[in-house]
Amino acid sequence: MITNIYLLICAGLFIYINFINQEDKYDCAMKLGAFYPPDIHERKQYWRFVTCHFIHVDFFHFLMNGYALYQLGHFFESLLGPVEYLYLILISMFLSSLLCYSASQISDRYYYTMTIGASGVVYGFFGAIIALGLFVGGPFMSLLQQFMSVIVINLLYTLMNRQISKTGHLGGLIGGIVGIVILLAIQMV
Repeated sequence: MITNIYLLICAGLFIYINFINQEDKYDCAMKLGAFYPPDIHERKQYWRFVTCHFIHVDFFHFLMNGYALYQLGHFFESLLGPVEYLYLILISMFLSSLLCYSASQISDRYYYTMTIGASGVVYGFFGAIIALGLFVGGPFMSLLQQFMSVIVINLLYTLMNRQISKTGHLGGLIGGIVGIVILLAIQMV
């Protein structure tokens, strides 16, 4: 249910930006909540930490993130249940954006960079698979082994493509790992 709602919001915004909107696509993305450090730092628009994860301008970007969200999102939603799943999404979003924001405070290169897309959450799912494989083992280790090549290829692509937010992807990956570790710690108490 949560996965479908997330995908519907992403699809609705993609359609609006590309087919209904009459202005520049990137200007529209900014108005809708793209992650842009000057607006966060100077105007205190902290909601951009979340809204940016729903916005896609390019069809291929939307298609790849949508496919990954659909596949991995439904898996984690059924595995974790709605509350824990929503928590995993939110911590992945937050840490993805937090790492982007932290980088923007260190370098002007990142300060004036717009970031959009659900890939921080997708990388959060990758991080969750890593954490489950390493800390729970059993069938989750098999899952990690099956996904290891996908994770490595995505990380390499992230590192080699100049247009991809390295901090956003890494932050999402860390968010997924941290999210699962916290959930496991809570269950052990």
